[in-house]
Amino acid sequence: MKKRTRVLLTNAYAVNNGDMALVLALSESLKKRGFDVSIATFYYNFLKEKYPEVKFVRELLDHKKTTGSTAVKTLFLKLNFLFNKTYRGFDVYISSPGGYMNSYYGLKKCLLPLIQAKKTNKKTAVYSQSVGPLNERDRNLLNQYSQFIDTILVRDSFSKKCIDSTRCNSKILQTKDAAFLLEPRVSIAKNSKLVAVSVRSWKHDSRNMEQYYALIQKLCEKLLDKGFDIEFISTCQGIKDYVDDSKTASLISDAILQKNGDYAGRINIVTSFHTYFKLTDLLNSRYCFVVGTRLHMCILSLINGIPAFNISYEIKGKECYEYLNLSDYSVDFNEPAPEALRKFDLFLTNQVSLKKSIYKDMLSVHNECQDDLDLFIKQMDMQASC
Repeated sequence: MKKRTRVLLTNAYAVNNGDMALVLALSESLKKRGFDVSIATFYYNFLKEKYPEVKFVRELLDHKKTTGSTAVKTLFLKLNFLFNKTYRGFDVYISSPGGYMNSYYGLKKCLLPLIQAKKTNKKTAVYSQSVGPLNERDRNLLNQYSQFIDTILVRDSFSKKCIDSTRCNSKILQTKDAAFLLEPRVSIAKNSKLVAVSVRSWKHDSRNMEQYYALIQKLCEKLLDKGFDIEFISTCQGIKDYVDDSKTASLISDAILQKNGDYAGRINIVTSFHTYFKLTDLLNSRYCFVVGTRLHMCILSLINGIPAFNISYEIKGKECYEYLNLSDYSVDFNEPAPEALRKFDLFLTNQVSLKKSIYKDMLSVHNECQDDLDLFIKQMDMQASC
């Protein structure tokens, strides 16, 4: 009997339920095609406890010893790859889907594992990534490192243009967000008047946080005035030493209640961590719709059968809503209030009809993404057994 091809999804931050959705979507889709798939993640110990059924591997840099300069981290990563039999024992290495191939986070850490794998004659790829914006240093890094990456899938037109403007040597394919590999569900929420609101802080692109707070406050006040209740909940919360969006939610909630104490009791802030499975069940059963700054709060809402109004802090949100034909329901992080409220009024008017069509629309996107995955496997010449 032939050995199953072993695939490792690298560089996952699966404590972020958006990232968890991405790696689970790709992992499960590959497993259905006969591949043996594991996920290399940071926060390994925490995640093994929360998801004992998931095949996690500790990411190479998920160690306290890796604090320090980039040079120290690079050396540690190389040595760890050399001596880590578990990590080194895979046939195909795929950098996990997401939005980290930009100069906010830096390319080096996410691509170095692929370089080490390629130097030992493994197949390598980047799956369904946003690419850019890139500064000159990172453009040069991508040009340099691409010789070690067989295929790169980008998830929107902006990313395709960005990577086409480089001298990247990898095969380039365009797809959509990898979370759409997840099978869509019909919402089971009945007559809910509870709205999930996802917020976040964003320090890049010279964004004005005060303007963002004011925008979210206006949207929330409109909801409360129309008889909806609000629950602040996010893909990122309740994890020590990681981003906690509930802290941002508290600032906004306090401002709302200081202005109008009559809203007390109608605003709840979820501060605890939920597993991906718990969060998606809540989205499927508890809320009438979502107002989401986190892109994957919006995507997971749509996949689970409820409408989502998007506040786009990066170009990836705008691009995603563009290819979903939902641009009328996406506004910029610092959108002027009159335009944002105009779009929000349109969303509130149409949210019932949107809910009726979501499953069919998401199923079409899901099938398209599954076809893209098959094309990727063919391009990579990946065999389920080797």
